[in-house]
Amino acid sequence: MSAKEARYHLLRLKRKYRMIRVTEALLLALAEGLITYAVAYWFVLPLSGLWLLAGAAGLSCFIVRSVQLGLWQISEAGVIHYMNQHYPQLEESADLFLREDEGLTSLQQLQKIKSLRQFEILYPSVKLPHKLLQALGVFALSALIAFVSMGFAGKHKISREAATVTRNAQTGTSPEEVLPAAIRSAAITFTPPSYTGIPKQTVKTFNLRVPEGTNIQWNIAFTEKVTDAKMIFSTHDSVKLATTASGEYSIQKQFTETAFYQIAWRNADGSVKYSDYFTVETIRDQPPVITVENLDQFITLSLTDKLKVNLQSTLSDDYHINDAYIIATVSKGSGESVKFREEKLRFDKPDKISGKSLRANRTIDLVKLGLDPGDELYFYVEALDNKAPQPNKARTETFFIALQDTTQQTTSIDPGLGVDLMPDYFRSQRQIIIDSEKLLKEKKNITKEVFNSRSNELAYDQKVLRLRYGEFLGEEFESGIGPQAALPSDDDHEEDVTKKYGHVHDTENEHNLVEEKKSAPTQDHHDHGGDDKDDPVKAYTHAHDSEDEATFFAQSIRSKLKAAITVMWDAELHLRLYDPEKSLPYQYKALKLLKEISQDSRIYVHRTGFDPPPLKEEKRLTGDLTELKNATAEKSTSKPETYPHIRKAAALLEHMLQTGKVVVTPDIKNDFLKAGQELSAVAIAQPGRYLKSLSLLKRLSENEIEPAQQSAAVEAIRASLWQVLPKEAASPQSHTRSVHALDERFLKSMEALKQK
Repeated sequence: MSAKEARYHLLRLKRKYRMIRVTEALLLALAEGLITYAVAYWFVLPLSGLWLLAGAAGLSCFIVRSVQLGLWQISEAGVIHYMNQHYPQLEESADLFLREDEGLTSLQQLQKIKSLRQFEILYPSVKLPHKLLQALGVFALSALIAFVSMGFAGKHKISREAATVTRNAQTGTSPEEVLPAAIRSAAITFTPPSYTGIPKQTVKTFNLRVPEGTNIQWNIAFTEKVTDAKMIFSTHDSVKLATTASGEYSIQKQFTETAFYQIAWRNADGSVKYSDYFTVETIRDQPPVITVENLDQFITLSLTDKLKVNLQSTLSDDYHINDAYIIATVSKGSGESVKFREEKLRFDKPDKISGKSLRANRTIDLVKLGLDPGDELYFYVEALDNKAPQPNKARTETFFIALQDTTQQTTSIDPGLGVDLMPDYFRSQRQIIIDSEKLLKEKKNITKEVFNSRSNELAYDQKVLRLRYGEFLGEEFESGIGPQAALPSDDDHEEDVTKKYGHVHDTENEHNLVEEKKSAPTQDHHDHGGDDKDDPVKAYTHAHDSEDEATFFAQSIRSKLKAAITVMWDAELHLRLYDPEKSLPYQYKALKLLKEISQDSRIYVHRTGFDPPPLKEEKRLTGDLTELKNATAEKSTSKPETYPHIRKAAALLEHMLQTGKVVVTPDIKNDFLKAGQELSAVAIAQPGRYLKSLSLLKRLSENEIEPAQQSAAVEAIRASLWQVLPKEAASPQSHTRSVHALDERFLKSMEALKQK
C-alpha cells in the first residue's frame, strides 16, 4: 500500500467515524423527542404544541450529544492517534503516513514502509469506538414507552372531554358572544344523566356542550318588564317561559340531539324582539369498545392439540361497563342432521365485570363444551354499558374453532378393476378415438407398464360412455360382455347391423319366421294364455318392465343405439387386452352409428314469417293520411321549487350589493324571516356551518348591524344562502360561435353563385 492510499483510507475512517457518531446522536435525540411527546400528550395541548415541544427536546439532545462527542472537531490526526493507541502493530508510526518522503530520514522511511504494510493488513478489521447499539436500544425502549403511554392516554380522552364540559362552560362566553340587550342576567343549570357520574353544574353561557340526555334549565332576568317571553327551538317548537317568584323567567328541557334555540319576547311598546341563535351540542354516549388480543378469527385444532383456548379481552367505555360475557354456539353433525347449542359463558377473571376500562380472561374448555371430532365452536364477546334506560350493546366479530375429524374414511367397493368409479366427467367417443391414436403414436417412447395402464384407462372411459348410452335403452344393470362381431375386412361383406338387431316387417320370409316361433316347443311349464294374436289385453297395454321396451326412441333409432352399444363392448374388450389398434375400427363404427342416431332424432320445423294484411288497392298510393293519428304523451318535467324563500332572499341581497344600499322594509323583513326559517331547518344538521349566517340574517332584518359592517354581512349571508341551494341541471341550449370575416365573405360568395 502506498502512502497516498493510506491517507485516503484514513480519510474514509474519519468520515465513517463521524457518520456513526451522528447516527448515535440522532437516535438519542429521537428517543428524547418521543418521551417528551408522550409526556405532553397527557396534558391538554394542541397538536402543534406537542410537535413543537418534542422537536425542541430532540434538537437540544442532539446539540448536547454533538458537543460531547466533538463531532465537528474530528480530524485525521485524531484518527491516527486512535490507531497508534489501539493497534501496537503500527508501532506508533501512523503519523508518518501524512508526511512526505523528502522530509523523512532513512530510518523513518524504513519505518513508514513497515507501518504501511501493517496498516494494509489491519485496515479491513479496524473497529472505531461507538455506542450505536446502546443508542438503538434506548430509542427502541423510548418508542415502546411512548406508544404504551399514549395508548393509555387515548383511552381517557372521552372522559377528559366530558370532564372539560363544565370547565369550558365556566370560562364564560366566547369573544363574539354577548348577552342580548334586554337580558340582564342568565343562569343555566344542566344536570347530566346520573349514570355518567358528572355532577350538576350552573354556567352563564348560552352555547352549551353537554352529554346526551342532559336536562337543562334556564333562569333569565330581563332589564325591563316584558311579556310573551318564549324560547324557539330548531324543531320549530315554541315553549313559553314560566315566571318565578323572584320575577325571573324559567324553562326546562331535556336534550338527546344537537339543536339550537332562540329567545323571543315582547317589549312594553309592543315590539317583538329576538335574541341571537345559540347551540346545544350533545355528546353521544358511545358503545363499549371490545378487543380480543390473542386469538385468530379462524382456529383449527386436532385431537393431539391442547383442547383449551385462553381468551383475553380488553373492555373500555366512555362512562362505565356493567356487564360482559361470551356467547358460544356449538355445532354438531353435518348436512341436514346438524344441531346447534348456544351457551352464555362468564369470564374467569375478574369475577365481576364493572369499571371504565378492564381486562377479562376466560379459558374455554372444548371438552367440557362437548365438542367431538368434526364439531365446530362459534363465539363472540358482548358487553353492555350503564346507559339508562336502554344500555348500549357492542360485540366483537365471530370467532371460529374447528376440531378436525381425522377418523373419516371413504370406502368404495369396485366389482371390476381398480379404477375410479365416480369420474368428474366422461369422455365422448371422439375423444376416446383421439386418445387411442395418441397412445399408439407414443407406444415406442413409453414403457409397457405405462402403455397398459393408459389402455386400461381408455377402456374404463369406453365403459362409462357405454353405460351412459345404455341408460336410454333402460339398462339398469350391467350384464356380461355382449356378442362380439368379427373384425371388418376388405374381402368380407360388411354386416348390416340394423338387420341383425332390428325388427323388419316387410321381408318375404317374415311369415315363415312367425310360423317357426309358433311351432317352436316351449320350455316353460305354464300357459301364456294363447299367442299374441289371441291376447286382447296386449293390444291396449304398454309394457314398462321389459328392458327391451323401456326406451325413449323409435324402433329404428333404438336398433342403431343397441348396435352402437354392442360395438362399444368390442372396443372396450380390445382396450382391456392392451390392443388399442384392434379397438379403433370398433370405435369408429360406434362413432358413425352415434352420428346417424343424432341425425335421425332431429326434428325439422317449417319456417314461418310475418304475413302482412292485404292492402286495399283503391287506397294504395293515394297519400291519404286522414285515418292516421299520432300518439302523443304529455309529461310535465317541471319540479317543485326548493327553498323558495331562500331564493327570494338571495335575490334581494344581490340587489342590495349591486345598488350599494341596504334598506330593510317590512316586506323585506318578512322575506328574511321566512328565509331564516328555511335556513334553520338546514342548520339542524350542520349548526356550525350555518348558525353564524342565521344570526347575521336575524340581525340584518332587525337593523342591528352598523352601516360600516352591513356590506360584509350581506356578502357573508349571500354566500351561505347560495351554498344551501342545490345545483341546477344544465338546460340544453344552442351554442353561438363567432364567424371569421374570411369565412363570412366565402359564404356570401357561395350564395351569390347559387343565385346566378
